[in-house]
Amino acid sequence: MNLLVSYDWLKEYVGLKQTPEEFGARISLSGPSVEKIFPQGVDLDGVYVGKITKISNHPQADKLKLVDVDLGSLKPPLGKGESKGESRIVCGGSNLYEGQIVAVAVSGAKVRWHGEGDLIELQPTEIRGEKSDGMICAASEIGLGEAFPVKDDHEILDLGKEIPEMNVKPGTTLAKALGLDGDVVMDIEVTSNRPDSMGMVGIAREAAAILDVPFTYKPSDLKVPFSKGGSKGGIKLKIEAKDACSRYIGTRIDGVKVGPSPWWLKRRLLSAGIRPINNLVDITNYVMYETGQPMHVFDVDKLKSSVSSDETSPLLKEINVRYARKGEKIMALDGKVYDLPDSVLVIADAEDPIAIAGVMGGEETGSTEETVNIILEAAAFDPVVVRKGSRKLLLQSDSQLRFEKGLSQIGPESAMARAIELVKELAGGEVVGAPVDVQTKKYKPESFSITTDEVNALIGVEISKKEMIDVLKRLGFKIKDSGKKLTAEVPWWRDHDIESGRDLVEEIARIYGYGKIEAVVPTAVAPRKSDDIIVWEDRIKDLLAGAGYTELYGYSFVSKDLLAKSGFDAKDLLHVQNPLTVELEVMRSSLIPQLLEAVANNQERADTLRLFECSNVYLRKAGKKGAWTDLPDENPQCVIGYIEHKNGSPWREAKGIVEYIFDTFDIKDVKWKRVSQDDIWHPGRGVQAYKDDKLLATVGEISPKYTEAFKIESRVGAVQLELRNVINFAKTHKSYTPPMPFPESKRDLAIVVGEDVEYRDIELVILKVNDLILNVEWFDTYQGKGVAEGKKSVAMHLTIGSREKTLTSQEIDGVLEEALLAAKEKFGAELR
Repeated sequence: MNLLVSYDWLKEYVGLKQTPEEFGARISLSGPSVEKIFPQGVDLDGVYVGKITKISNHPQADKLKLVDVDLGSLKPPLGKGESKGESRIVCGGSNLYEGQIVAVAVSGAKVRWHGEGDLIELQPTEIRGEKSDGMICAASEIGLGEAFPVKDDHEILDLGKEIPEMNVKPGTTLAKALGLDGDVVMDIEVTSNRPDSMGMVGIAREAAAILDVPFTYKPSDLKVPFSKGGSKGGIKLKIEAKDACSRYIGTRIDGVKVGPSPWWLKRRLLSAGIRPINNLVDITNYVMYETGQPMHVFDVDKLKSSVSSDETSPLLKEINVRYARKGEKIMALDGKVYDLPDSVLVIADAEDPIAIAGVMGGEETGSTEETVNIILEAAAFDPVVVRKGSRKLLLQSDSQLRFEKGLSQIGPESAMARAIELVKELAGGEVVGAPVDVQTKKYKPESFSITTDEVNALIGVEISKKEMIDVLKRLGFKIKDSGKKLTAEVPWWRDHDIESGRDLVEEIARIYGYGKIEAVVPTAVAPRKSDDIIVWEDRIKDLLAGAGYTELYGYSFVSKDLLAKSGFDAKDLLHVQNPLTVELEVMRSSLIPQLLEAVANNQERADTLRLFECSNVYLRKAGKKGAWTDLPDENPQCVIGYIEHKNGSPWREAKGIVEYIFDTFDIKDVKWKRVSQDDIWHPGRGVQAYKDDKLLATVGEISPKYTEAFKIESRVGAVQLELRNVINFAKTHKSYTPPMPFPESKRDLAIVVGEDVEYRDIELVILKVNDLILNVEWFDTYQGKGVAEGKKSVAMHLTIGSREKTLTSQEIDGVLEEALLAAKEKFGAELR
């Protein structure tokens, strides 16, 4: 999983003094890997904060205004009616007013007109006879549409209204005014065994340990007493599925006011790649991204009620963590309705499911602009149950990605306190009673022991006990020192990751620094022999790449739709029991469907496409008495594709590349047969190469039926190599054949035969006529004027020669006559 981390945000939790580049280089050696760094605010170059001082009507256009904008110390070109430090701009914004704080893009800045199309560079211009130097921008035109959505496309960004706390002078760069100047976002890869690092606090904790700098994060100091019962605080809370939920905290807050979030919160979410929605939803997303603990918010008034505890209390809203019941459905926040199998864990009210536990909330009980009373949720769900439910429904979310990795049951408490703090600050409201906290099992931290000798032996370097203890303490472990034996209590945020004393050794090694450990090749390890198929596959790949072909890499799983589009029936193929998506639910039995998809996606990018892929395909393995099993039978194949928009015979190129492969690897005496009963190949333009009755390759054109299905505009030549058979006959060194000691003679022979006669049959008959015929090579087939209907003319080059002497013209003509006679007897051929 990858996390987008604002360096400015991260510095709130850890004392960093390094540059982002230095930070990324160091932390990647010992922890999460920083893959990319994106500077913030670069898209806002040339965009400044301005203040509207005067608005006048445009003399030539009713819907346009002449707007004078104060840009402070900037010195734009002066026009009629302008004063120093001001710029006159023609603008059609529907919400302009004098004194308005706006975003002004000056000449040279790049904007996206009305938020659509490509970026355009602004230049001084005249609009209906009035000079305009710059542009007063809408949010969507400068990449801020998600932060500041509007109902009217003609509204310009009103900075004073949207960010009332902004207090900067006109002429300040917008990037600086928004707090983006100098910040970068890092794309950090977090390995699946480290769910504790899937939040800003976790990354900060890692950075503090690796860099040995202060960890400055302070949990919320909000003093909220948690009720350890199930029917308080306006909530009746029950965990029915005790095996799947170790803890659930629900907090009811009444009297909240839903609205847009302040800019500081929007900025943090946008840096993380999350679209702001409203203050309540944004708070739950913020807490998840800060602490790594997913949360959810329910609208209390949309939940079914249980009976009231007494006449003075509000109706209790039931929350039940249980498995789905037969026939239950839910409309999730993605707008789709899901049938719920009984293996899926849900959060339910008194009657129906209101969320898919750990995956996604329900649309009907989510917060809206009208929401007044809410319940906040923070829980710990079993990772396997969440993962199975997600795969069963083919539904993923940021919450699910965290829960399925394994989160501690201690995390929800601090996350809930932080969420309550932010709700009270940004949305108001009062907590009803106290948060209700139900746990199905008592939490006990794990402890593991190692010896210092064991650590040094496994790492291979001498590390002092003091340094070992220091490293483990920096990582949050509580250490008991018993001489050479160290016992470490696992911090709660690592309770799904640290499983033995060997894991403690790994922790010490990575913080110490793998780069400090000398690389030594073990003397007892012998190199493993490479698999022959892989070796030959690489040779074929190198040959094809050298011939100008580009390699494709496709998934081993494909969709039913792609198979059907290519003429394959998925019914009898191998299916994945828990596919990540419907696009990856069937194991591919051929490489051709993905080849056609690649051709379709790339046909407009080049006049000629030469593509190939070498990989395994998967068929059902035969069991006893011929019955098919659900076990995969791997079969290595290589598929080659060729299209050229101006080439009318792509199959010739396809056959040529196969002959090149056979020649390179000294595969001789290949017999060619016409393809029969294979729907994907063009009827009449497909052949198969055999040697010793083993199929080596199928060559031809893809049937127009399928190229049209993929909307491919040109004919597609294709090859399917059966690698296992090809490799059986392939050689790395060619056999030597001495050249003919006497001159050879080449003669052309054109004969007219029935249109159903195959060229290969003609070739074999002629080769058997006389040992002096060394080779027969086709060069043309013709039907049309001068050739009778139902007939065709086949033209060939014949190579004639002898190892005994130089043949005379009469001898050569005699051999040619023999060849013609044999063709007449076998096929009724006539000389053309």
